[in-house]
Amino acid sequence: MVTTFILEMVFCFMASLFYAMIMNAPRKTIIHSSLIASVGYLVYIFFVNSGYDKLGFFMGTTVIAFWGEINARRFKMPATIFIFPGVIPIVPGFGLYQTVLALVENNIQSALETGVNTFLNIGAMAVAMAMVSLAALKFGSRKTE
Repeated sequence: MVTTFILEMVFCFMASLFYAMIMNAPRKTIIHSSLIASVGYLVYIFFVNSGYDKLGFFMGTTVIAFWGEINARRFKMPATIFIFPGVIPIVPGFGLYQTVLALVENNIQSALETGVNTFLNIGAMAVAMAMVSLAALKFGSRKTE
């Protein structure tokens, strides 16, 4: 169990590292975005193992977006450099695959069930990113006088 968890964290780190490299992220941000992905994946896995899938997508993405915004200000770079590689490990790609497969097999009922669940997960991720981005705009630009 612990070995599987550690391996998942390493694979998550490596996946986001290579995604950031493919997307030509600045070299000094690659390790940070990969660490952000690992922490977000840790939160995601905690909630999914507790039986709260959608909350896992929401909270994992919230953590990734929050730390992405913090690092964006620290490195004076766009937050997307940190957020996009961070969410790659928790994007529900398998759900999208199952939806399309069910459509190809003409299993409309299964496609609808899987598709709605997958799009709700994607929606939870989008809401989390939007909330953190709006909070960063609202509270992150305060000037001290």
